[in-house]
Amino acid sequence: MARLEGKNILIIIPKDYYNEEELEFPLKKFREEGADVRIASSKLKEAVGMKSGRVMPDFLIVDAIEGITGDSYVTGGKGTRQVLGVFHGVVVIGGRGARKYVWPDKLSRLLILDRFKSDMVVAAIGQGVPALGIAGLLENIEVAAPQDKHTLPELDKAAAIIAEENMVVHDRIITAVGAEAVEEFTEAVIKAVIETKIK
Repeated sequence: MARLEGKNILIIIPKDYYNEEELEFPLKKFREEGADVRIASSKLKEAVGMKSGRVMPDFLIVDAIEGITGDSYVTGGKGTRQVLGVFHGVVVIGGRGARKYVWPDKLSRLLILDRFKSDMVVAAIGQGVPALGIAGLLENIEVAAPQDKHTLPELDKAAAIIAEENMVVHDRIITAVGAEAVEEFTEAVIKAVIETKIK
């Protein structure tokens, strides 16, 4: 039986320069496990990866937020579509674009915080990890993250503790250094989402 049957997962990607390896494996795996997976971005246009990947988001981050308050109908370029009421997990994907498009995005911050406060799972990989810190969720907890000149100052500001491991699970917060840990990261997200109560 598919382990994520009846669960909804939202993946937030930078509108450009996302990391393909951090996106493609979890996306495929979550769907194989029966989850309804949607991709959100700050622009409803095809996102370009750091290599040659391209992906079209399902909707805007703002539409995903409207979905939190119950089922809502969003009218966009393709007519009216229903946005799922609840996301049991939110996964932030990294890549060079995360610094520019996800970190400063107030709506992503709101969404991440809301999901965590609602007892759901929040996860981030690679350059996506500081987004959780900016949302105020990493204070005094161990995180796995890339240790580079962009990420470290942000995590320092967030008062996060950098772990030696490639992936860390802390309560319902899951972080990973990047593509080299994508398989264990994906499995950890699946296990945590299974534990969430269906609403």
